Amino acid sequence: MKTIAIANQKGGCGKTTTAVNVSAALAAVGKRVLLIDLDPQAHASFALRKSIRSFDGFIYDVLTDNPERKRDLDSCITNSSLNLDMVPASIELSTLEQEFKEKDGAVSQLRKALSTCRSAYDYVLVDCPPSLGFLTFNALRAADRVVIPIDMSPFTLVGVGKLLGMIELVGTKLGHFPEVNALATLFDKRTTYSGEILEEVKSHFGERMLRTVVRQNVALKRAVSEGVSIMVFDRASAGAKDYEALSDEILGLEPIDSLDPNIGDIAFTVEAPAARDVYVVGDFNDWRIADECRLLNRGNAWWEKRMKLARGRHRYQFVVDGEWMTDSKNGERERNVFGTFDSIVTI
Repeated sequence: MKTIAIANQKGGCGKTTTAVNVSAALAAVGKRVLLIDLDPQAHASFALRKSIRSFDGFIYDVLTDNPERKRDLDSCITNSSLNLDMVPASIELSTLEQEFKEKDGAVSQLRKALSTCRSAYDYVLVDCPPSLGFLTFNALRAADRVVIPIDMSPFTLVGVGKLLGMIELVGTKLGHFPEVNALATLFDKRTTYSGEILEEVKSHFGERMLRTVVRQNVALKRAVSEGVSIMVFDRASAGAKDYEALSDEILGLEPIDSLDPNIGDIAFTVEAPAARDVYVVGDFNDWRIADECRLLNRGNAWWEKRMKLARGRHRYQFVVDGEWMTDSKNGERERNVFGTFDSIVTI
């Protein structure tokens, strides 16, 4: 189980939008995801309100020491959609810092709660409040990775140093060193100014900058108004494609030493300028056309899908708008039982 905190003390940078929609995108490719709303404003809970029938418990109930309210994490989990569960927030979260004042281990409350979770998740996403207080510190302490959404505004890097300083403090004081990545959000490709800010952010973060750029897209706002994720509201929108790309990139961020030596990485790419949908199918998925094998449009006519497959020899084909075809870039092919050819890849 990997825990990712989505954090930035600056408001309006796409933090909750990212937490909600990358959770939904990961769930859409078959990953079991738990989204924790750690913001007293409960914006993530609001963003998914239509897909959740009722809230039986809140993250406050999990973190509090009040015996009249204390509940375990599993009892406060509510389902949002296939593979996506949530623990909602309430305004009472804002009282926790005072409740735990001068108590030992206060900043590890969320980490302890996650360690007792009986449900099996691939990813836990934590939507942090727009502040650098007790709740954000708890999220950083629990996180394996911190993603910092950065919008393309003149104030974009103001205060980021304080967040990075807090992450360093978690390492110095607690011996916990989460990975850190920056994510460009609210990018407007129509303006040169957005491009200038993006280059400045890339220069600041270097290799820690994620490749995905989340564009301004009205569908993301409309999805919030409807109370559903962008994956439910409009799967064909630019917003959905951006968060699909981000989820795919996150899946590729697993540290090398955690990978099974019998599993290898591969990137399937195909040029299909006019395509609407592209899939890769093969013996590794029983030749099924499914969401988890859908390629992402990387622009300039190229589609890509990164996968982890068992080491060995695999047969595969691409399915472009319903038409099956071999990989034109791969000359290794073998005839199949239907008298046509499959491409061959060895990992």
